[in-house]
Amino acid sequence: MAGLSLRLLRQLSSSDLSQRDSLLRLATPLGQDALLVECVRGEEGLSHGFSFAISALSVDANLSLKSLIGQPALLQLMTAHSRDVLRPFHGHVTAVEHSGSDGGLARYRLTLEPWTRFASLGRDSRVFQHMTVFDIIDAVFREYQSKGRLAPEWRFDIVDRDVYPVRSLTTQYQESNFAFVARLMAEEGLFHFFEHTDDPGSPSLGSHTMVIADHNGAFQPNFQPQVRFTQSSAVMKEDGMDRWRIEQRLRAGAVELDSWDYRALRQRSVSTGGHGAALTDHDTRGQYAYTTREHGQRLADRHLESVTAGAELYVGAGTVRTLAPGTTFTLHGQAQLDAADDAARTFAVVRVVHLMHNNLTAALQACATACLGPGALALQLAGEQGTSLHAVGPGKGERPLYRNRIDAIRSSTPYRTGPDAHPQRPRVQGQQTAIVVGSAGSVIHTDRDHRVKVQFHWQRGEQGQSRLAHPAGDNHTGAPGDDTAGTWVRVATPLAPVAGANWGSHALPRVGQEVLVDFLEGDIDRPVVIGAVYNGRGQMDAQYNQVAGGPGGSTGNAAAWFPGESGSHAHAAVLSGIKSQAMKDSQAGAGAYSQLVLDDSPGQSRLSLQRHAAAHDGMDELNLGMLRHQTDNRRLHPTGFGAELKTANGLAMRAGRGLLLSADARGNASGTQLDAREAGSQVGASKALQESLASAAQQHNAKLDGEPAPAKLPATTELADTLATLDATDGGEHTNPATAFSQPHLQLSAPAGIVAVTPASAVMFAGATTSLTAGQDINVAAQGSWLNGFKDGITLFTYGKASAGDKPNKETGFAMHAASGKASVQSQSGMTKLAAAKRVTVASVAKSVMVAAKQHVMLTAQGAYLKLEGGNIMLHGPGKMSFKATSKELAGPADGSFNAPALPSAKPLYDEQFVLLDKHSGEPMAFVAYRIEGPEGVLARGVTDATGHTQRVHTGFKRQTLQLFLDE
Repeated sequence: MAGLSLRLLRQLSSSDLSQRDSLLRLATPLGQDALLVECVRGEEGLSHGFSFAISALSVDANLSLKSLIGQPALLQLMTAHSRDVLRPFHGHVTAVEHSGSDGGLARYRLTLEPWTRFASLGRDSRVFQHMTVFDIIDAVFREYQSKGRLAPEWRFDIVDRDVYPVRSLTTQYQESNFAFVARLMAEEGLFHFFEHTDDPGSPSLGSHTMVIADHNGAFQPNFQPQVRFTQSSAVMKEDGMDRWRIEQRLRAGAVELDSWDYRALRQRSVSTGGHGAALTDHDTRGQYAYTTREHGQRLADRHLESVTAGAELYVGAGTVRTLAPGTTFTLHGQAQLDAADDAARTFAVVRVVHLMHNNLTAALQACATACLGPGALALQLAGEQGTSLHAVGPGKGERPLYRNRIDAIRSSTPYRTGPDAHPQRPRVQGQQTAIVVGSAGSVIHTDRDHRVKVQFHWQRGEQGQSRLAHPAGDNHTGAPGDDTAGTWVRVATPLAPVAGANWGSHALPRVGQEVLVDFLEGDIDRPVVIGAVYNGRGQMDAQYNQVAGGPGGSTGNAAAWFPGESGSHAHAAVLSGIKSQAMKDSQAGAGAYSQLVLDDSPGQSRLSLQRHAAAHDGMDELNLGMLRHQTDNRRLHPTGFGAELKTANGLAMRAGRGLLLSADARGNASGTQLDAREAGSQVGASKALQESLASAAQQHNAKLDGEPAPAKLPATTELADTLATLDATDGGEHTNPATAFSQPHLQLSAPAGIVAVTPASAVMFAGATTSLTAGQDINVAAQGSWLNGFKDGITLFTYGKASAGDKPNKETGFAMHAASGKASVQSQSGMTKLAAAKRVTVASVAKSVMVAAKQHVMLTAQGAYLKLEGGNIMLHGPGKMSFKATSKELAGPADGSFNAPALPSAKPLYDEQFVLLDKHSGEPMAFVAYRIEGPEGVLARGVTDATGHTQRVHTGFKRQTLQLFLDE
């Protein structure tokens, strides 16, 4: 065969190996006539690009196939208009195959595709922010400029760019650049086709431009705008159409789109289409699919157009070599169409399949057949041309050199890419982790709506976790590692699955933390943070991470509590709970913090609520259970069992309906919250003792003028009121009746005693009555003075009954002794009475006793008396008088006057108390803040009690005008 091949090749002339007059001409970097086209099968369509399989012959069986890959190539088809009017198909060689050779003749198969084929190779993941679809397409396609012999060209033909919104977040994820762009175009209702130009003399051999459009007005009339429908034949004077049919498909007549807008709190619904449509395409687009109703309506309209564009499809076949996607033509001579106007007969080409054979010389064809046999592509074309669309005759001589098959729609029908051809948005399977980012120096970066910004590990850029730069440079967001990364991402409530209106759980991840991100409906553009994870490697038996941080602002976050190996760290993972961290030390974890610790150690369970003003310092704690000190993960020595409340600062306990502090035990959780039966028993005993002693005192005339009966005394009535307060219930307000103080009462109770001590001063004040009762003794001792003041009077009474026999002092009664200093008893504005049932002794052990009066002094007993009055001495007696002395002296008059003590006159003491009443209802205004002012300023501040009363204000001897004001 090799000898036959060489002999046949020698018989070929130069014209046999020239493309000058060929129907099909192929130009490559190998040279003008290096490859002679044998046959071609090509396919091109709207939004589908183009692909041409070319079978070519060459007298060089050793062509460098690798040198052709990626190189520009130009295929030219001679048209019916002139030998010089050639239709160009410009592209790049994306595949080359050596199909066979025999001696000096070889067959090659080449694939010609657009520059977008290179954008279809490989996958990428990146984020685009605040860009329109046109900005994104430009950014992606610019990457291919100035790359080798690749010269991508594209242009937009858009009716109104302003209707396309700025997209806050658009993510390319694990998809090729072209798949990403095609998806965006389909989502926005855009389509594309290619325009070809030839320039065989240039290194690029020409160009092909992607036209991206959103309206049929971008379609241009075909180079042969009028096409005649005629009979099929292998030889025709003009190119025409000889096959024509219409295909009708059932399609939905209406579209409804739904999308949940979490910011507007409603499902946004838009619809379009006829009201009488039998079928409705109901599409739920996921979360926040369109920004406004107008945007959603445009998407719905485009969706319906994509559905209905394929409802009526016209399929034709013929020999019109200039037909191309994105061009229009008018068909004449078709019976059903001729009755209509030109608008109904004008069609837009959607898809073209080309079947082409070159007009090689008979000698070259014979040589190729003899040496190489029929080519695979030629056999494929023969099979397709045998179908009803292309068959024109059974013989080889009747085979046309060029046939095509087209799909078309009426030019008045808006074209959109069909829904079945839509590239699907990537669906994320499972969750991912990401790093929370924020502005420089910030610890937490959020907005009013509990959202944060995150950066994924696969994002490349200067501040990416991989530190790898993206080859696309600045055409996209990259990985800035700050608040410009990504968009706001919602955060699921972590402490409890609750997010209510001004209520719910709150805990935002901070800058640098690694969070767990899920995607709503798997949509890569709809991330939501569902949790946070610890990362890095913690130090054994020590806090913190072995690696403090990483690229992109990530921080090492080791768990605060962990199972250790030695010392106080040596415990199982028994600690659980929540630990916060002060903002300024957030990324170091060594500052102030608060924590809720649940210690589940066997037999040593503990609950601790703590706040630390600094690391391990400034503690405020509430501890329950087995009490022990804890520093970070270290369980230190125990300190007791029960409950402990401690603080290094102030502590306030406020109970608006009463407070009970009791050391009375309750077994098996019996009793109710304010059950104070032990205290009530003691108050009752106090009341009984008070009444008993008061009754005895009154019987012995130890009472003040106008003093009420013992049961009505202020002390006993207050004790009765206290008993009523302690015995009150809530009336079954919450289920069963329970003890509930009827007034905001503070009750202290302890079965073994109450001790209140201070090395400084103690103050006890009651605005009404103070009752002090002891079942046995009351001892009052003072290192200094004991001062008592009483405005309305004082009664001191002792029952005087003999005490217990074991007491050393057997005396009963009342004793006032001054071991040193003076003792003084005065009635400054009234009389003083001193009486005893038995003997009264007035004695001066060391000096004298003086009895003096301004008017007279009278001593009397048994009817006899001694009276000193008016300077006279009168002695009277019913019996004898005896004067006995060693000597008797009666002398002249003498004066025994003395200086009486000056007694001050009593002045009134002033006090006042207010009652606040509502001026409309007259009801008491309870628990209202007030202040009382006098001429010299504020005298008192407080809150009214349950009956609207203020505290009583005392001004001493000063009579003042008081003013009452309501405070905030």
